[in-house]
Amino acid sequence: MPVQTQAEPIPRQTLAEWLAWLEHLNPNHIELGLDRVRRVWQAVRQSHGFVLPTIVTVAGTNGKGSSVAMLEAILMAEGYRVGAYTSPHLERFNERIRIQGMDIEDEPLVNAMILLDAELGAHELTYFEWATLCAFIVFALAKLDVWVLEVGLGGRLDAVNILDADLALITNIGLDHQAILGADRAAIAREKAGILRANQAAVYADPNPEPAVWTMARALNCPLWIRDKNFYLTQQSPNWCMNFASSQTCWPYPNLKGLMQIGNAAGVVALLQHPKNPRPVSRQAIEQGLKSAQVIGRYECVTHQGRLIILDVAHNLESVEALLENMQLNNGLNQESQRFAVFGALNDKPISRMLEAAKPAFNGWFVGYLSSERSASVAAILAHLPEQDCLGSRYETNIVSAYNQALAHSKAGDQIVVFGSFFTVSAIRHHLKQVGVHLV
Repeated sequence: MPVQTQAEPIPRQTLAEWLAWLEHLNPNHIELGLDRVRRVWQAVRQSHGFVLPTIVTVAGTNGKGSSVAMLEAILMAEGYRVGAYTSPHLERFNERIRIQGMDIEDEPLVNAMILLDAELGAHELTYFEWATLCAFIVFALAKLDVWVLEVGLGGRLDAVNILDADLALITNIGLDHQAILGADRAAIAREKAGILRANQAAVYADPNPEPAVWTMARALNCPLWIRDKNFYLTQQSPNWCMNFASSQTCWPYPNLKGLMQIGNAAGVVALLQHPKNPRPVSRQAIEQGLKSAQVIGRYECVTHQGRLIILDVAHNLESVEALLENMQLNNGLNQESQRFAVFGALNDKPISRMLEAAKPAFNGWFVGYLSSERSASVAAILAHLPEQDCLGSRYETNIVSAYNQALAHSKAGDQIVVFGSFFTVSAIRHHLKQVGVHLV
């Protein structure tokens, strides 16, 4: 049998050309398993002599992006040079890879893609695997102190998990991606716990922890700290406090809105104070990082034509419940105001349960389809809403048109809440920028 050789490379010079090529590889394709991506990474690493720094891995269903942002901000405040890898992006692929809090520029990203393209087997990688290895290459070339890596899906078989992390954080676990990860929380928890390693600093920050995670940690000899077992939260104005054994420390509320962000912050602080953490941080750095962390698209509030626009990537039941709690705590309605939903979702999400939880909070709904082949149809979403609540078109309108309908129907002082998917928020953020709305 002839020896496999790398295909003749197709000339690709700009990032746009590389991304168009990656899209052609099928961006929605998911192929679980680590052997293929591990082989390519080991070849790249050996060829270029990459030395790995401290690795932090964050897995979970909800709270991953916020936890990564807080870890990144705290570690940077301590003076470490930090890279952060997250997914998916909202508007630009560059958002997935950050160095020192800044989205990666096109040039180093293109250089990483050229380097990866030269390796045997690279063209067999999926979109997410390619993106992950490009992040590793960018970080390795930048010679950073710490990489903070968000697990894209699951944990055990996610491409990020080819690296043995020095610190591991598992956030809240909910019912999402059940067709791939398992039918219940216990099965999903076992997949998330696949990021754990022996003698590793690890924290499980879920307020309703699954025993399966502790069982796996014990089998691995992983010194896992679990919320409400090894550390506890209390809220005392103007701070929140965390108890370890007989000691208590109190911290400022994070810059990110919502009660769930206190739980995320507690997981981050516990991880950084774990005795196995090789990158110590000061109290001052933790406080500074908590107060400065930002994440676009997570309860992001802007004003458009006198309306309060709330953008939130809530896309499963637990995150929708957190969104509703945030609205109640931070943006209650007065007697003259109304609140309207602009909603689009992917067809593999628990749309019925999401809408059932959210219906009482809104005076009307505007529904649109998304720029994804997995988008739920307008008809499929409307089937779960009372007819009198559906104020927009009942035909297949896109999500931007749904937003414009909501804007026309509402008045100054009303609220428009955009949620249901990363695709939903991405489209409306892009539209708002085009019409001149200031977004940080």
